[in-house]
Amino acid sequence: MYFKCWGCRGSLPSPATMGFDTRRYGGNTTCFEIRTRYQDKEELFIIDMGTGIFRLGNKLIEELFSGRAQSIRARLFITHIHLDHTFGMGFFAPLFMPGNHIEFYTLQMPATYGNLNRQLSGLYDGIQFPRHLEQMPSIGGLNGNHEAFHDVKFWDSLEFDTVKVDVVELNHPQGCAGWRFQERGAAGNYDGAVLSVATDTEHFDATNPKVQKLGREANLLILDGQYEDDEYMGLAPNRADSKQGWGHGTPRSCIREASACGAQRLGITHHDPSHDDRTLARMESRAKRYNRRLQQPVPEVFFLREGMEISF
Repeated sequence: MYFKCWGCRGSLPSPATMGFDTRRYGGNTTCFEIRTRYQDKEELFIIDMGTGIFRLGNKLIEELFSGRAQSIRARLFITHIHLDHTFGMGFFAPLFMPGNHIEFYTLQMPATYGNLNRQLSGLYDGIQFPRHLEQMPSIGGLNGNHEAFHDVKFWDSLEFDTVKVDVVELNHPQGCAGWRFQERGAAGNYDGAVLSVATDTEHFDATNPKVQKLGREANLLILDGQYEDDEYMGLAPNRADSKQGWGHGTPRSCIREASACGAQRLGITHHDPSHDDRTLARMESRAKRYNRRLQQPVPEVFFLREGMEISF
């Protein structure tokens, strides 16, 4: 399995400016590329359409024009519909190229919210964005966009040629999906490498049984650790507002979850837009020290960085 981070910033893009450097960890919001394999078959999955998807789209088009691919076929898993996870969609160039085939998967929402097609149509309506959803020809390919949107429920299990994807419920306002990818093994069963992703979730004090199921013995577990402990509790200088109940975690809570579920690697994501590289480096160092003090430390802990690639 192959994983690449195209964006790991939370809430708002955070470009580098004079006196506020984000070049090391990156400033784009969430977008992950995942490639799974079984025998001679490879499939492309994308998690979220944050601003990082712009550069991923350009890379996929380069592959197309170089002859390495005849068309772009991808399944796009949306953790939730909040803007930081969707406002890169209109800049994902493969959507505007006939002959490609892009499908979307996200949570089935209450009737008051409408299905995914309706929600995205509200964002890309030809007014707030100059193109309408129906003017993106690769959504659904030749079958039309009405067949391109798949509403899934918590605890569904989706089986594809190379991988099984379980849908896990997370603690986040208006709901959020965690995705557990497990590749086929040598015998064809879904017992191979595991990638578990929870971009937005609050862990609270104890370990969360849902996150434990998501990350159980994962080769790579991606968890939301947006805030420092004092920020989360409302004790940070000049930032007295508590972040409890906002649906995000801390590095220490991520480490406790990963340790308890037996994950081999923990990648912490959803970096706060107010945290520059210096702050994130300090948080990462503290997280690693905390992990080493545990009775059962996670074998590898790190903060995600834009451009990071991991194969396992």
